Amino acid sequence: MKKVHQMMRDYRESKGVSQSHIARKTGKSSQRISALENGNIRLTADEFVDICVNGFEISPAIFFTIALSENENSNVDLPSD
Repeated sequence: MKKVHQMMRDYRESKGVSQSHIARKTGKSSQRISALENGNIRLTADEFVDICVNGFEISPAIFFTIALSENENSNVDLPSD
């Protein structure tokens, strides 16, 4: 079952973008981006939106459309509050 943080890492890597680039665009540290992508810390809904909008420059809806189309048969664990 692919989790959102794994999908984010896969998407970032598929675009050839570094964690440092996402960190600069979102005002977060590279270490935080790494920890989020690795599932070491909890990804909040606000951080997810920030990374999509400011880091990837796409809406969360577009992110899921792209990520799910690349992995049509995967189950996704959405972040919960």
